[in-house]
Amino acid sequence: MMRNKLTLLVGFFALGFACSPASEENEIEEIVVFDEKDLPDPIALVGKKYNFPNITNPRNILCLGDFLVVSERSNGDLLHILDIQSEKYIRSTGKNGLGPGEATLVWKLEPAFEKESFWCYDLEQTFFSKYSVNEGTSKLAESQLRLGEIFHYVADLTWASDTSLLVTMVDGNDKYFEVSLQGDTLAAYGTWDSMIDRKDVPANVISSIHQGRLKASPDKREFIAAGSRRDFIDVLDKASGKILSIRGPVDEVPEFEVDYSRGYPMAAMNMKTLTVKYSDSFAGKERIYGLHLGKSFRNISDPDELNRIFVFDYQGKILNQYSLDYPLTGFTVYEEKGIIYGLTVDADPNVVAFALPEASLLTE
Repeated sequence: MMRNKLTLLVGFFALGFACSPASEENEIEEIVVFDEKDLPDPIALVGKKYNFPNITNPRNILCLGDFLVVSERSNGDLLHILDIQSEKYIRSTGKNGLGPGEATLVWKLEPAFEKESFWCYDLEQTFFSKYSVNEGTSKLAESQLRLGEIFHYVADLTWASDTSLLVTMVDGNDKYFEVSLQGDTLAAYGTWDSMIDRKDVPANVISSIHQGRLKASPDKREFIAAGSRRDFIDVLDKASGKILSIRGPVDEVPEFEVDYSRGYPMAAMNMKTLTVKYSDSFAGKERIYGLHLGKSFRNISDPDELNRIFVFDYQGKILNQYSLDYPLTGFTVYEEKGIIYGLTVDADPNVVAFALPEASLLTE
């Protein structure tokens, strides 16, 4: 059973014009808190590590059926296309540069609405590039989508529909916005001041403490953000506008001070005590997966302190706890076949596969 379950009223304020059910004056944010004793017994997963060529410093991984896409941090080609069924390296793609069809920094990988196609978001140039996993000779993007000026102030984003994005901003008290591709506000959800009890902390400081990459469920109805500095996973139901905040296994705000030395408020974190919480997450059809580290960044590849993946349903119930035998920085899930694919962080980074035991896929 969960140790604590709370609900609180969170004030709602939408910028621009709002046209979703979330435009009501007040929203209810539900908080579910758990700790280590609430977790199920861990299920040990044994990984199968691959040796795909050319992967040197991977950042993101995306599953498109029987294909995997891996993005690179390096200055060479930005993307690798892998046929995971035949366990073959297909090709590299994504030309690094500032010209037409080129990109520089692949911050996110997102499935496109067309089968076997995907989007790469370039954080530096604030545009999406579309590629296909199918064979091709050109390394240039098939098409590129430039976004409105507001996206220079976006911290993270994910597709909410074929014409809108869910985003977090670098400033302001509102947590999540749905915006058009031009940057017009369609709706806003939740507020950052609901995350801590102190009233003297600027909203941008609170949001920086609660950094988390946005992920969307396949049907674009549920959205999650898993905190890298605090143990939490926010679950937004876009239709109702309600947010479920799953907090644990250590429900504590990390140590920080508000620093004005640069002329604006910043979060000065205590680096001696700061640990990485959720380094990645995945929003499935019925389940949420969170890759929990619970260790400092300098010890991220420590073989004696490996990662865990927690699995929840969208109501916040803990379903499973997996222990992994490889340290990971990111992962994706092929739910139809019950396989977790991760990116190792070790002396020879590559892709590793973890088969999920059939019994553990069943909800209790």
